[in-house]
Amino acid sequence: MPHKKLHLGCFDTPLVGWHNTDITPHIFIARIPMLPFFLFRTGLMSAERYEQHKKQVFKNVRYLDVSRRFPFSENIFDYVFTSHMLEHLHPWQSEFCLREIYRVMKPGGIVRVAVPDLDKMIASYNPKSSHKFLNAFFESDQKNPKNQHHWHYNENLLGQLFCDIGFAKKSRCDFQQGDCVDIELLDNRPESLFMEAQK
Repeated sequence: MPHKKLHLGCFDTPLVGWHNTDITPHIFIARIPMLPFFLFRTGLMSAERYEQHKKQVFKNVRYLDVSRRFPFSENIFDYVFTSHMLEHLHPWQSEFCLREIYRVMKPGGIVRVAVPDLDKMIASYNPKSSHKFLNAFFESDQKNPKNQHHWHYNENLLGQLFCDIGFAKKSRCDFQQGDCVDIELLDNRPESLFMEAQK
Protein backbone atom coordinates (compact mmCIF):
# COMPACT_ATOMS: atom_id res chain seq x y z
CA MET A 1 0.00 0.00 0.00
CA PRO A 2 1.56 3.35 -1.03
CA HIS A 3 2.44 5.90 1.59
CA LYS A 4 0.17 8.91 2.03
CA LYS A 5 2.23 12.10 1.81
CA LEU A 6 1.23 15.71 2.49
CA HIS A 7 3.17 18.67 1.09
CA LEU A 8 2.28 21.99 2.73
CA GLY A 9 3.11 25.30 1.07
CA CYS A 10 4.41 23.77 -2.14
CA PHE A 11 3.68 26.87 -4.29
CA ASP A 12 5.08 26.00 -7.76
CA THR A 13 6.89 22.77 -6.85
CA PRO A 14 4.17 20.08 -6.54
CA LEU A 15 5.56 16.57 -6.37
CA VAL A 16 4.22 13.40 -7.95
CA GLY A 17 2.79 11.08 -5.32
CA TRP A 18 2.24 13.87 -2.78
CA HIS A 19 -0.93 15.73 -1.80
CA ASN A 20 0.35 19.21 -2.72
CA THR A 21 -1.21 22.25 -1.04
CA ASP A 22 -0.80 26.01 -0.90
CA ILE A 23 -2.82 29.25 -0.67
CA THR A 24 -1.52 30.83 -3.88
CA PRO A 25 -4.23 32.46 -6.04
CA HIS A 26 -2.69 30.68 -9.03
CA ILE A 27 -4.64 27.59 -7.92
CA PHE A 28 -7.86 29.39 -8.85
CA ILE A 29 -6.43 31.19 -11.88
CA ALA A 30 -5.48 27.80 -13.33
CA ARG A 31 -9.11 26.66 -13.18
CA ILE A 32 -10.40 29.40 -15.50
CA PRO A 33 -9.67 28.76 -19.20
CA MET A 34 -7.66 31.50 -20.90
CA LEU A 35 -7.31 33.57 -17.72
CA PRO A 36 -3.53 32.99 -17.46
CA PHE A 37 -3.16 34.06 -21.11
CA PHE A 38 -5.25 37.19 -20.50
CA LEU A 39 -3.24 38.12 -17.40
CA PHE A 40 0.02 37.58 -19.27
CA ARG A 41 -1.02 39.62 -22.30
CA THR A 42 -2.17 42.51 -20.09
CA GLY A 43 1.09 42.55 -18.15
CA LEU A 44 -0.43 41.23 -14.92
CA MET A 45 1.48 37.93 -15.05
CA SER A 46 5.18 37.38 -15.70
CA ALA A 47 6.40 35.26 -18.61
CA GLU A 48 7.89 32.78 -16.14
CA ARG A 49 4.59 32.32 -14.32
CA TYR A 50 2.67 32.05 -17.58
CA GLU A 51 4.98 29.25 -18.70
CA GLN A 52 4.16 27.43 -15.47
CA HIS A 53 0.46 27.77 -16.22
CA LYS A 54 1.01 26.44 -19.73
CA LYS A 55 2.64 23.40 -18.14
CA GLN A 56 -0.37 23.12 -15.80
CA VAL A 57 1.84 23.28 -12.71
CA PHE A 58 -0.87 24.72 -10.48
CA LYS A 59 -3.51 22.18 -11.50
CA ASN A 60 -1.71 19.73 -9.24
CA VAL A 61 -2.03 22.00 -6.18
CA ARG A 62 -4.98 22.09 -3.77
CA TYR A 63 -5.94 25.01 -1.55
CA LEU A 64 -5.15 24.60 2.15
CA ASP A 65 -4.85 27.40 4.72
CA VAL A 66 -2.52 26.01 7.39
CA SER A 67 -3.80 28.52 9.96
CA ARG A 68 -7.15 26.70 9.94
CA ARG A 69 -8.16 23.12 10.70
CA PHE A 70 -6.93 20.80 7.96
CA PRO A 71 -9.69 19.11 5.91
CA PHE A 72 -8.40 15.63 6.79
CA SER A 73 -9.25 12.95 9.32
CA GLU A 74 -6.85 11.95 12.07
CA ASN A 75 -3.97 9.52 11.55
CA ILE A 76 -3.93 9.29 7.75
CA PHE A 77 -0.55 10.63 6.54
CA ASP A 78 2.74 8.74 6.75
CA TYR A 79 4.84 11.78 5.82
CA VAL A 80 4.37 15.53 5.94
CA PHE A 81 6.80 18.07 4.47
CA THR A 82 6.98 21.83 4.46
CA SER A 83 9.79 24.12 3.34
CA HIS A 84 10.18 27.83 4.12
CA MET A 85 6.57 28.23 5.16
CA LEU A 86 6.54 28.44 8.97
CA GLU A 87 8.47 31.71 9.00
CA HIS A 88 5.61 33.30 7.06
CA LEU A 89 3.22 32.54 9.94
CA HIS A 90 2.84 34.24 13.29
CA PRO A 91 4.06 32.05 16.18
CA TRP A 92 0.56 31.01 17.26
CA GLN A 93 -0.29 30.09 13.68
CA SER A 94 2.83 27.96 13.39
CA GLU A 95 1.96 26.11 16.58
CA PHE A 96 -1.58 25.53 15.33
CA CYS A 97 -0.21 24.26 12.00
CA LEU A 98 2.17 21.82 13.70
CA ARG A 99 -0.63 20.57 15.95
CA GLU A 100 -2.74 19.92 12.88
CA ILE A 101 0.19 18.10 11.28
CA TYR A 102 0.45 15.96 14.40
CA ARG A 103 -3.29 15.24 14.29
CA VAL A 104 -3.39 14.08 10.67
CA MET A 105 -0.18 12.01 10.87
CA LYS A 106 -0.26 8.29 11.56
CA PRO A 107 1.52 7.03 14.68
CA GLY A 108 5.14 6.62 13.65
CA GLY A 109 4.72 9.12 10.85
CA ILE A 110 7.45 11.64 10.08
CA VAL A 111 7.25 15.38 9.49
CA ARG A 112 10.19 17.19 7.88
CA VAL A 113 10.43 20.97 8.23
CA ALA A 114 12.86 23.30 6.48
CA VAL A 115 13.11 26.93 7.59
CA PRO A 116 15.68 29.73 7.45
CA ASP A 117 18.26 29.08 10.15
CA LEU A 118 17.92 31.86 12.74
CA ASP A 119 21.39 31.23 14.15
CA LYS A 120 23.00 31.57 10.72
CA MET A 121 21.03 34.72 10.03
CA ILE A 122 22.08 36.34 13.30
CA ALA A 123 25.71 35.32 12.73
CA SER A 124 25.62 37.05 9.34
CA TYR A 125 24.52 40.39 10.77
CA ASN A 126 26.72 43.31 9.77
CA PRO A 127 25.98 46.63 11.55
CA LYS A 128 27.16 48.47 8.44
CA SER A 129 24.37 46.93 6.34
CA SER A 130 21.48 46.86 8.79
CA HIS A 131 18.88 47.74 6.18
CA LYS A 132 19.88 44.85 3.93
CA PHE A 133 19.85 42.44 6.87
CA LEU A 134 16.43 43.54 8.12
CA ASN A 135 14.93 43.43 4.66
CA ALA A 136 16.03 39.81 4.26
CA PHE A 137 15.07 38.94 7.84
CA PHE A 138 11.49 40.15 7.45
CA GLU A 139 11.13 39.99 3.64
CA SER A 140 9.92 43.55 4.08
CA ASP A 141 9.93 44.34 0.36
CA GLN A 142 7.02 41.92 -0.08
CA LYS A 143 3.79 43.93 -0.20
CA ASN A 144 1.52 41.03 0.69
CA PRO A 145 1.76 40.14 4.40
CA LYS A 146 1.55 36.42 3.63
CA ASN A 147 4.86 36.70 1.76
CA GLN A 148 6.63 38.49 4.60
CA HIS A 149 8.47 36.80 7.47
CA HIS A 150 6.71 36.98 10.85
CA TRP A 151 8.90 34.69 12.97
CA HIS A 152 12.12 32.66 12.80
CA TYR A 153 13.47 29.43 14.28
CA ASN A 154 16.66 27.83 15.40
CA GLU A 155 17.12 24.19 16.42
CA ASN A 156 16.17 24.89 20.03
CA LEU A 157 12.96 26.81 19.28
CA LEU A 158 11.65 24.37 16.69
CA GLY A 159 12.73 21.34 18.70
CA GLN A 160 10.94 22.62 21.80
CA LEU A 161 7.81 23.25 19.77
CA PHE A 162 7.87 19.64 18.55
CA CYS A 163 8.20 18.44 22.16
CA ASP A 164 5.42 20.70 23.44
CA ILE A 165 3.04 19.35 20.80
CA GLY A 166 3.81 15.74 21.70
CA PHE A 167 6.11 14.39 19.01
CA ALA A 168 7.99 11.37 20.34
CA LYS A 169 11.28 12.01 18.57
CA LYS A 170 12.98 15.00 16.99
CA SER A 171 16.30 15.48 15.25
CA ARG A 172 18.25 18.01 13.24
CA CYS A 173 19.16 16.75 9.78
CA ASP A 174 21.63 17.68 7.09
CA PHE A 175 20.61 18.69 3.58
CA GLN A 176 18.97 15.72 1.80
CA GLN A 177 19.65 13.49 4.82
CA GLY A 178 16.98 12.03 7.08
CA ASP A 179 14.12 9.54 7.27
CA CYS A 180 11.56 11.35 5.12
CA VAL A 181 10.88 9.76 1.74
CA ASP A 182 11.71 11.54 -1.54
CA ILE A 183 14.23 13.66 0.33
CA GLU A 184 16.35 14.33 -2.78
CA LEU A 185 13.31 15.97 -4.38
CA LEU A 186 12.10 17.79 -1.28
CA ASP A 187 15.28 19.56 -0.15
CA ASN A 188 16.37 22.32 -2.52
CA ARG A 189 17.69 25.03 -0.18
CA PRO A 190 20.87 23.71 1.45
CA GLU A 191 21.36 26.75 3.68
CA SER A 192 18.20 25.91 5.63
CA LEU A 193 17.65 24.45 9.07
CA PHE A 194 16.22 20.94 8.54
CA MET A 195 14.43 19.11 11.31
CA GLU A 196 12.36 15.94 11.46
CA ALA A 197 9.97 14.73 14.15
CA GLN A 198 8.15 11.45 14.57
CA LYS A 199 4.68 10.99 16.03
